[in-house]
Amino acid sequence: MEKRHKHVSPTLDIMAKKIFSLPEVTVAFIRDILDLDVVDAQILEGTQLHKKDFDEDELFSTSVDVRAKLNDGTEVIIEIQVRKQHYFLNRFHYYLANQLVENVQQLRQQGQTHKMYEQMEPVYGIAILEKTLLPDEESPINTYWMANSRTGKPLHSFYKDGKQQNLLQIAFLELDKYNKDKHIRDEGRQWLEFFGNLPFSKAPSRAVTHADSLLDSSSWTQEEKAMIDERIRIQENYDMTMETAIDEAREEGIEKGLEQGLERGLKQGLERGRHEERLELIHKMLSKGLSLEVVSDVTGLSLEELEGLLS
Repeated sequence: MEKRHKHVSPTLDIMAKKIFSLPEVTVAFIRDILDLDVVDAQILEGTQLHKKDFDEDELFSTSVDVRAKLNDGTEVIIEIQVRKQHYFLNRFHYYLANQLVENVQQLRQQGQTHKMYEQMEPVYGIAILEKTLLPDEESPINTYWMANSRTGKPLHSFYKDGKQQNLLQIAFLELDKYNKDKHIRDEGRQWLEFFGNLPFSKAPSRAVTHADSLLDSSSWTQEEKAMIDERIRIQENYDMTMETAIDEAREEGIEKGLEQGLERGLKQGLERGRHEERLELIHKMLSKGLSLEVVSDVTGLSLEELEGLLS
């Protein structure tokens, strides 16, 4: 399907940080996806474009991590994942739980131990994924919270001023599941189309239109343009490196496994190969600039197993 913007994607980390630096956009996105009555939001983390240098290793991990605080105190962590990771869900759970604990610890440090549980603020998460994480779910948008396994009734905790609310909630947008013919609420559909860089099936909301305008290069500063161009170059280099790894793996005689997917194919090929063949292929991947973490994720070997083979 034709891309809405040919040269830049909204999931590119720099673009996403630019997009979510706008409270209007962040509020609308959270409201539409989590179905919350959001009036305003403060962006706490994740919008600094110039805070640190970017390197190629970052392409192999998370792309974006934005934290926003809603008008009622609820915090929402937004993350975009452009590369499939086996343990992404585990890590995302850790992020949310860790933020919940960190907020309580801050209250304790302020001497508010008598009210720290009463003032414990919910932490929710939204993950935007380019690759499917939940293969058993047909819908591209899925939300989860703690609920009774028999009745489905949400498990609400008491919150400020007697308010009851689920302390943890997670939503997933899986962009590769998008199908224009599926029945999806318009509010969610426009965000799938926006982050999927696809043509809009209906006129988008003002917030989505505003976000989409940021992808117009004429609105970028010279510094932003240089950073975005460099980031695109790094991503293209990464893609070419992975293509080279595929070709070299095929030359090693594991084409059958590759047909079932690079990740599974490399693992099966390595398992079938001799010790020397494993080492040779791993060294080739490392020589192409892939980190041990990436080689581990692609081959299915743990870091300890890789270090053992290389020692």
